[in-house]
Amino acid sequence: MAEERTAAQSGQTGLLPFDPIVAVLDVLRRWYLVAAAALIAALGVFAGAELTYRPAYTTTTTFVVSLRESSSSVYQNLSAASSLAVAFSEVLNSSILRKTVEQSLGAPFDGRIEAAAVAETNLLTMRVTAGDPRTAFLATQAVIEQHSVVSYQVMGDIILEVLQQPRVPVAPSKPLQAAGSAKKAALLTAAAMCVLLALCSVLRDAVRSTEEAGRKLDCRVLGQIRHERKSQTLRAALRRKKTGILITSPLISFSYAETIRTLRRRVEQYMPEGGKTLLVTSALENEGKSTVAVNLALSLAQKRRRVLLIDGDLRKPACCRILAQPWQGGGTAAVACGRLSLENAVRPYARGQTLFLLLEDRPAGDSAAVAASEGMAALLAAARAAYDYVILDTPPMSAGLDAECLADLADAAILVVRQNYAGTKQLCGALDVLSSAGAEVLGCVLNDCRTSLLTDRGGYGYGYGRYGKYGAQASGQEDNR
Repeated sequence: MAEERTAAQSGQTGLLPFDPIVAVLDVLRRWYLVAAAALIAALGVFAGAELTYRPAYTTTTTFVVSLRESSSSVYQNLSAASSLAVAFSEVLNSSILRKTVEQSLGAPFDGRIEAAAVAETNLLTMRVTAGDPRTAFLATQAVIEQHSVVSYQVMGDIILEVLQQPRVPVAPSKPLQAAGSAKKAALLTAAAMCVLLALCSVLRDAVRSTEEAGRKLDCRVLGQIRHERKSQTLRAALRRKKTGILITSPLISFSYAETIRTLRRRVEQYMPEGGKTLLVTSALENEGKSTVAVNLALSLAQKRRRVLLIDGDLRKPACCRILAQPWQGGGTAAVACGRLSLENAVRPYARGQTLFLLLEDRPAGDSAAVAASEGMAALLAAARAAYDYVILDTPPMSAGLDAECLADLADAAILVVRQNYAGTKQLCGALDVLSSAGAEVLGCVLNDCRTSLLTDRGGYGYGYGRYGKYGAQASGQEDNR
């Protein structure tokens, strides 16, 4: 098998085909970063627009262009209007006329004066823009009264008669558009942030497929487990109610149950001769190891094997909640500490089932000491003698020494790897620790696999709670493992 795996890895060179669903999910998981970046950009643009906005008021006047000679034709007047636009603009913005306007206003004029010919007419439109409506109106009046003094020297016999008198503007010609600019900035920033997060997802050194697992991790890939919704009904989804995913539930998809059966067959195939105790762990929290352990035990029991499921995660036990089995009285810690015998602590999962349970409903005080105790070694030895398989759920490798201590007592171990979650360096470190322990590492299983239309890969996982407050949580708190 090692030779086959090596040959398969040697044939895979370069980057693997990219599945866009992985990047999309990464972006969705980090929606708060996208929202924060969009909000900051919107606030910044809005504040900048408010601070830099200077209102401008425009007064418009229309002139009729004609020649002094009364015999002038309409064509001559149209031609004069067209040629006059450029010349008149220069006249209006000349220093002489501006000085005249400033003298009339009695103050400096820093506005803008523009002229443009109306197409196919002998009309000329003048626009005067200033910072306040009064200045714009008075400047327009000054231009009308004084322009002839300067324009006569430039335009000769052309006469400009006022057709439309100016009015005092009541609103800025360009209103403040801070809200619109802020929306555009938010959308552009959100799009840029999504692209950046997707790029980081592509470049991130993680495991996204079984091909990557075989190429990056020094272990056998036992398979992949498809994604399955935690809310199995529409009513549960509306209530945001998450339940344990069990292959015995009629609501579970066939594809998910089939991936668990495939994992069971691989475990049976690679289990060392005479081995019965299988440790299930992960590198980090939230990788779905507890659900994998529970469903693997259920699948083995379906083959009429006597299976004991032990919740060895004494930091945050979750198996009783995944199985929806209320647990009262002593469990794993009580047996390991000698307060209760294994026979009195073990309970059957259901009538007619060959699955037996040794669970916990609350964290233990010093879980690492219990895991490394002689009582735990005696517990596993007794379980090995009484059952065909013993499935041992443990805390993640990053949570402490519990999993490492229990690996010394187990016959075999598998590492649950959530798709695109833990870094390759962390996964390789967890595998090295397991390999140095007494358990034989059967391999890893890729969990919570999603698929897009471009690929045929997929899987499942069950969310794990936070380990930062281990030992301080009440037994009634929800655990999402």
